[in-house]
Amino acid sequence: TRKTGRGGPARLITVAMMRGGVKLESYEMLAQALAVIAGHDWTLTIIGDGRERARVEKLFVQFEPGRITWTGEVSPGEVRSHLADGDIFVWPGIGEAYGLAYLEAQAAGLPVVALDTHGVPSAVEAKRTALLTPPGDIAAYGAAIARLAGDAALRRKMAAKAISFARDERNIAMAADVIDKAIRRIS
Repeated sequence: TRKTGRGGPARLITVAMMRGGVKLESYEMLAQALAVIAGHDWTLTIIGDGRERARVEKLFVQFEPGRITWTGEVSPGEVRSHLADGDIFVWPGIGEAYGLAYLEAQAAGLPVVALDTHGVPSAVEAKRTALLTPPGDIAAYGAAIARLAGDAALRRKMAAKAISFARDERNIAMAADVIDKAIRRIS
């Protein structure tokens, strides 16, 4: 499987709409961070589409052909298939209220590299399922990606924790229990 040190470049995956504002800012940060670690062995699959696709694509033209794969919009099943083939989920998450994509990635066994900001920390478990970096620190974000890309053992360890975290701590039954307790407190 991908997390057993199969060799080859680390397969980075991101899933996000391509629109202006904080989504475009996250794509900008991701491209800048990957430029910092361009000498490392990685590929990136970008899943998503939107009205800012041309601008997003321009951010990644600096990388050699074949290093970035663009899927466009795909079905939920295809997203799961891409996640299953990946090694690391990378998305800065500037302005993310919660980030369901982080949960889906963890459920597929991908460790996450994101920013320690807004709702991201509530969707992951820092240092166990995700490496979180300070907002705006491009070098730290790139270094976190490089750390996971270069350490298959750490990826495997975090992948196992990511699966159990998504299954046991961020599931529908747990969410229903939290809502039920909140309703009981106010009624």
